[in-house]
Amino acid sequence: ARNTLPGGFTSDGLKNYGLLSNYGQESLEQLKSREVRRRRRQLDDETNQPYVDLFSKRISDECSDHLKSQESPSDSLARAFFGSKHFMPERIILTPIHLLSGESSTSIPSSFRLKDRFLQWTVVSKSPLELIFSWQVTNVKGVTMLAFDPALQKVYHGNCINIKEEALDKPLAAIGIRLHKVYAEFLLAGMVSELPSTKTNI
Repeated sequence: ARNTLPGGFTSDGLKNYGLLSNYGQESLEQLKSREVRRRRRQLDDETNQPYVDLFSKRISDECSDHLKSQESPSDSLARAFFGSKHFMPERIILTPIHLLSGESSTSIPSSFRLKDRFLQWTVVSKSPLELIFSWQVTNVKGVTMLAFDPALQKVYHGNCINIKEEALDKPLAAIGIRLHKVYAEFLLAGMVSELPSTKTNI
């Protein structure tokens, strides 16, 4: 059920997970209850809200049935996401960097396990219907979610980034976020195009 998932197919769920887990850098299970309460208070602080987005596409009956038949639909989504033609330019750029560092895999795994690293992304939460990855570039960090809701026949791609919403009022930041949104939807479309039976509905 969606209520048992960290992201829960909602932008609020993803934002809550991002803030409570320090954008996937810390395990919620290992946090002391006092720290969890402190971070929960942050969720109500309107001046401390991070950027979050969530995009979805309804998929065909055939595609939904295919995902339902998989032991772990979230693995199928991740393989389609990172293996899509839409993601290929980013993969080409990042692969040499991570080949040199040797800190993460440059090959898409058949199954994504907790703490697995693929290029820039580390698996920090996994269920059959949802995968959440953490990532960090200099002082910018965030979490990325891929999910499948069998009830609504929808797949999701969402992001929560440690950039305060109020900072997005600045012209350069606003332009950057607009480009990010276009790219995020482009990547979602690429993921869907890699899934079997890809006739989609809006």
